[in-house]
Amino acid sequence: MKKYPHTMVECLRDLAVSRPDDAALVVLSRSGELTLNYAQLDGRARALAAVLQQRCQPADRALILLDNDEHYVVAFFACLYAGVIAVPVFPPESLKEQHLARLSGIAFDSQATCILSSSAIIAMVGGAMSALGVADVLAVDETDWEAAEQWRPFSVQDDAIAFLQYTSGSTSAPKGVMVSHGNLMANERAIE
Repeated sequence: MKKYPHTMVECLRDLAVSRPDDAALVVLSRSGELTLNYAQLDGRARALAAVLQQRCQPADRALILLDNDEHYVVAFFACLYAGVIAVPVFPPESLKEQHLARLSGIAFDSQATCILSSSAIIAMVGGAMSALGVADVLAVDETDWEAAEQWRPFSVQDDAIAFLQYTSGSTSAPKGVMVSHGNLMANERAIE
């Protein structure tokens, strides 16, 4: 019988050791193609997780306010590595009140203690970021990737919450669903 990793963190850590130079993530954009291997993805996740461990407590919530790119993947894994509950949300379409109200509602409902974003999105949203009621804002793309060695391994149970997934809120206030580390791994096994 095949032995499966207990968590996504264990899975990525194992791949970073057993297949460090294999492509883990390929991002295609208008500016070209970016490839991160398993060692690079693990290192970046650990570096950001080390920052999160300094600024957050286990089970705190972090809004991941990013587009679907390498920063999003790094931020999601960093949350898992730090024991912080990820709350993925798309950046607002505009600074109109309705778009900011959705984000503000999710920030309040999830009790987010920090926001993980990019310097470009932070600059775009600007002062409206304070309307979300979350004081701690980190630019993922400005993380010192050398900080990976400061990461402290964090052990989680299967029933611990890995992330909160919110509905779009197009017909009512966004509603969140709790996804545990066990749920996440069961889903990965089903996909395999």
